[in-house]
Amino acid sequence: MTWLVGAGWGWIASLGLLAGAAAGMYGSLEHRAIARAMALGAGALLAVLSLELLAAATREGGAARAAAAFAFGAGAFSLANAWLARRGARDRKRCGGCVEQPSERSVPGSGLAIVVGTMLDALPESVVLGLETARGGAPGWAVVAAFAVGNFPEGLSSAAGMAAAGRGARYIWAVWIAVSALSAATAGASAALLPAASASALAHLQAFAAGALLSMTVETLIPEAAHDAGAFTGTLAAAGFVVLMLLLALAA
Repeated sequence: MTWLVGAGWGWIASLGLLAGAAAGMYGSLEHRAIARAMALGAGALLAVLSLELLAAATREGGAARAAAAFAFGAGAFSLANAWLARRGARDRKRCGGCVEQPSERSVPGSGLAIVVGTMLDALPESVVLGLETARGGAPGWAVVAAFAVGNFPEGLSSAAGMAAAGRGARYIWAVWIAVSALSAATAGASAALLPAASASALAHLQAFAAGALLSMTVETLIPEAAHDAGAFTGTLAAAGFVVLMLLLALAA
């Protein structure tokens, strides 16, 4: 049943993506408001990967090995993201207010690249939730909250950009439902396959996932958050960081 628990947590965290996608498709937020939401989400994700994931991996797996796994995870995501960027997925988290996503007419095949890129973005946190389930029976509620909060602006901005690029509601919903299902499946598989691994191995895998999560945040959320977002964008990111820091302290 461990896999089912992990899948459930992965699905709960992915609800932020679905809620954000609905808001992006049917809401009327302008770019500046979406960018500010992205800043808050980025701050929360940076807090959870640094204060919780990497800190725990360092304690259990050693600083040097955790750092190496962290750097490797960041590099692996960046490599995959660079490959997808050349195929039209670079701006998949853009809302269209400042930088437009490519349309299928302007960049043939970009729709598929955006689908694959969006799924790639969801993998690091899904692996983390599965690892947390394998290690302790369930992830901490603050970690799940951070992912759900971070997922909302991701879905919001990306779905708004898809709609602005001329992609229909059926395509957009298919993307986000598929991403939600993949998130649940990945978390479930990680929870099922990893309980037999040593604490050190789990720590290194967690550091790897944290590195991938950092690259995802920097390469796909922060560009939209910082582009013509107005004053105090950094303060909004800090607010997201501080709120998550306090939640992690309460959960400890």
